Amino acid sequence: MYPSYRFKTQFSDTSSPVEALLTGGRRIGLELLSYLTLIVGTLGDHVSTVIALTKPYIYETNPVTVQLMEKGLWLPVDVVLIILGIAIPYFVIRFTKRESFRALLAYPLVHGLVRLGACLWNFSLII
Repeated sequence: MYPSYRFKTQFSDTSSPVEALLTGGRRIGLELLSYLTLIVGTLGDHVSTVIALTKPYIYETNPVTVQLMEKGLWLPVDVVLIILGIAIPYFVIRFTKRESFRALLAYPLVHGLVRLGACLWNFSLII
């Protein structure tokens, strides 16, 4: 039914790509989680804010976001934050090869969680 995949990792042989991803090592799992949280949180906040602003009596209270919206820079700044939030930890971890630099993954994880919280708040206002 499904093709049989065999991936050799540093820990064991696995039988599917998902198992290979999950058993590929703790750092890769944490990195992927951090980066995906940043992307989903930021895009979710952005989309939910755009949707919320179409409703009457809902307005943006963050003065920085309002200024960025007025100048048309809100989306570019969000894209730059996503790119830098992924690129800096990714390259520092790869080039230094020190375990202590894994702490840099806290930035994309926390930033993504905060933006995901804002996304959920926006959807609670919409509903």
